[in-house]
Amino acid sequence: MNLEAGLLHESQRLGTQIERVLKPASWAEALDMYAAFPDARPLAGATDLVLELHRQNDEPGDRKAVLLDLWGLSECTQIDINDSEIEIGCSVTHNQVINSTGLDPAFDLLRMACLEIGSAQLRNRATVVGNIVTASPANDTISALVALDSKVIIDSSDGSREIPIRDFFTGFRKTVLNRSELVRSIRMPRWNKHTIGTWFKVGNRSAQAISVVHAGLVLEIDEVTDAITRADIAIGSVSEVVSVSEALREYLIGKKLSGATAKAAAQVAGEAISPIDDIRGTATYRQAVTKTAIERSLVGLSEGFVPSPQVAPLLGWNLGQSVPSQSEISTLSEIACEVNGTSVAAPMGANSTLLGWLRANVSTGTKEGCSEGECGACTVQLNGSAVMSCLTPTAQADGASVVTIEGLATEEQLHPVQERFLEEFAVQCGFCTPGFLVAAATLLEENNRPSDDEIESALAGNLCRCTGYYSIIKSLRHSDKTGSGS
Repeated sequence: MNLEAGLLHESQRLGTQIERVLKPASWAEALDMYAAFPDARPLAGATDLVLELHRQNDEPGDRKAVLLDLWGLSECTQIDINDSEIEIGCSVTHNQVINSTGLDPAFDLLRMACLEIGSAQLRNRATVVGNIVTASPANDTISALVALDSKVIIDSSDGSREIPIRDFFTGFRKTVLNRSELVRSIRMPRWNKHTIGTWFKVGNRSAQAISVVHAGLVLEIDEVTDAITRADIAIGSVSEVVSVSEALREYLIGKKLSGATAKAAAQVAGEAISPIDDIRGTATYRQAVTKTAIERSLVGLSEGFVPSPQVAPLLGWNLGQSVPSQSEISTLSEIACEVNGTSVAAPMGANSTLLGWLRANVSTGTKEGCSEGECGACTVQLNGSAVMSCLTPTAQADGASVVTIEGLATEEQLHPVQERFLEEFAVQCGFCTPGFLVAAATLLEENNRPSDDEIESALAGNLCRCTGYYSIIKSLRHSDKTGSGS
């Protein structure tokens, strides 16, 4: 290990450099490229991968990565539904799922989980398939997908295979994927009229929180006897993998759903798990929380209460994708895009993220805070969507349209949200302000009359260390300046 590097905080050390990005034009081409470059790292939204590369820094400068970019492939961005199944492509984002209403009650359960993923900026990039491939038991969508009895569709240049999602995980951040295999999609069965279910999460805060416990619950009820005939309850963040609780399944089958059944089932669930201790919660706490949440969820289902997932602010989510002119991008390649209405072309160089590239070539107003997608200071618009530029690979900006804080105002006039920030004294040290303004402007383009809840949800990915939230929220309330009326 480099001793000098070992004295630095990980955020101060150089991580793995992105040497090349392969950009296939189709899924078939992606499979061929992966067969030719089996050490390439597949990516779509890249929110986990970029962070992982940042942290691979024990030997600075010694690591170089080749990436296989699946983002925006037409075969991968669709949600398809037929009489029996719903299929989610590998580039489908969490916000795309949230925005897709009315498909099926089974899909609503997944939407509930997607709503709890990070912030709106992250959900504009992060994908459902990426969530399972990362294979962390804390990943919220996994418990929903396991409870839904989903299947994983895996392709390679040699053929395809389909496996139950509960068999996909082999350990902490480990899966059954072989070299040169890619996950093409996830399929979930549609519910019949006797199927009910819900999903819950317990975290240490209301947003941007990694789960202490999360679980998906799916039951089928016999129409004649009212007895439970199917019970799939997947519990996550308590062990190395998310899995269905077999003990709980066995207990519930044949029982009628009631308060007494829920109480006894919760006890079974608590005794069946062997929870972990970590910084987010002790094993004892996880066990207690699991029992309480399982009981409340089952009682709610017995009373006919099923939480209805809302369409949260999407901050500009859309299906528009940039069309790169290059099939391969290296450190020497020029990234050509439109920034604040002006064409810009500059080499990618060592700037593996859009944030680094912007600050080196265009925009010093876009700030680097955490470099982990936690603070929102680096928020920009990419093809109309608010994203964390610190987690967006530079290569994915090729051919795109980017708006930074400098692009909100014209030479003659501030953006209305900038005027409101000044009027309400919503600026203190100013470091977080560019990210807040870009996120806020994107929100008002989507909804010019946001409620306080919608404002708080939209800005959950933006942190202010000067405790300036009240003024920020006030500046976005209904006003003539935002076009919403008094």
